[in-house]
Amino acid sequence: MDLERERGITIKLQTVRMHYTASDGADYQLNLIDTPDHVDFTGEVERSLAATDGVLLLIDATQGVQAQTVANLRTARRLGLPVLPVINKIDSPLADLDAVLDGMIGLDGVDPSTAVLVSARTGEGIGELLEAIVATLPAPGGDPAAPLRALVFDSHFDSFRGVVLHLRVVDGSLDGGRHCAP
Repeated sequence: MDLERERGITIKLQTVRMHYTASDGADYQLNLIDTPDHVDFTGEVERSLAATDGVLLLIDATQGVQAQTVANLRTARRLGLPVLPVINKIDSPLADLDAVLDGMIGLDGVDPSTAVLVSARTGEGIGELLEAIVATLPAPGGDPAAPLRALVFDSHFDSFRGVVLHLRVVDGSLDGGRHCAP
């Protein structure tokens, strides 16, 4: 969004699906949701977290733990989600890892020693992050044979496809996006 680029913040959640082959040879499908990290968009964060099985708590190495970081962590804890701390921008000359790690000490149930250090700009630490995701965050649960139960967490209109829903299937299954299984 133009406003996101102008303000340098995420306003609208964004989803991505990726396939990852872990170091042990196992294949994973990771469904990721990038959420806003600004107090004005708490509802967007709540909807996103309700559709997940785990959280990457992203902390900027140049700014440390912010008030919204704490608020998002509290929401994740209230929803019973496991949290994997990630410190980004470690390549910045303004990064202060010692201060950031010290700032994490008081965070509810977050062990600073488990933080994964990354640079989204250079790609440093991304392999370690993907390994940490598959090792520490749970796979989706649910019963594929049960009646369909799903949570719609976002939607938009596409002029070619019509209404597009982003949803989390909790139980049951969908056949090609058209038919509900039992």
